[in-house]
Amino acid sequence: MTRFAMLVVAFALAASACSSSSDDRVILAAGTTVVDSGLVEYLVDVYAESGGAGEIDVLALSSQQSLAYASAGNADITITHEEDLLASFLLENPAAVSSPVFESRFVYVAAPDLTFALPTVESILETVAAEGINFVSRDDGSGTYLREIAMWDAVGVDPTGEPWYIRTGTGMGETLLVADQREGVTLAEAGAYISASNSISLVPVDDGSDPRLVNPYDVTVIDPTANDAAVEFFAWLTSQAGGAAVMAANEDLFGVEVYVLP
Repeated sequence: MTRFAMLVVAFALAASACSSSSDDRVILAAGTTVVDSGLVEYLVDVYAESGGAGEIDVLALSSQQSLAYASAGNADITITHEEDLLASFLLENPAAVSSPVFESRFVYVAAPDLTFALPTVESILETVAAEGINFVSRDDGSGTYLREIAMWDAVGVDPTGEPWYIRTGTGMGETLLVADQREGVTLAEAGAYISASNSISLVPVDDGSDPRLVNPYDVTVIDPTANDAAVEFFAWLTSQAGGAAVMAANEDLFGVEVYVLP
């Protein structure tokens, strides 16, 4: 029986959440990208089956929300994918210990009837702006959203206030559904897109070669002195055994290599 407990929460409810003071309970705040893809559940299950310590509860949050939640003392460990936010967090929380854990890619996906001159970031975003194609943004402080904004900046387009720019304020799975319903374009994490692909019509439209779309994740234990079970999970996830579980997830969940080791 799995010991995985999924708690999808809004950041507005963070203050009312339970504290993580129990040594046999680990609260893991993870990006909705890797929760929606199924990777986090898979890894927690493998860890539990291997005899790992602690009951792990997973909070599906944006990277920004995950780190804010941890700063408030309401998470023992995080998995995030926004390096600048994490760097600021580590400066403010010097006891925290962080390590790269795996990486995936971002991918632009679009309604199948949409066409672009070239399968590049520039062509996709410039065509969206020029033709007023619906672009669906998470707009939630996530690593995905911050990368999206960086890509708009790179092509010199400001989508703010445009009627075609649709903000969901929600996680990756919900944003993919909205993009599908609005027959538009969005930036997605590859694993979350593949997991949702059977229920949406969106298709990848970039060629997957742009190095700006590499998507590294880090795991961070907030206070190694506070929760031994959190430290054990961190150690397992960054070990050879944890890496093997990530590789097995590619085969079992996706049938292709989505997540790679750093």
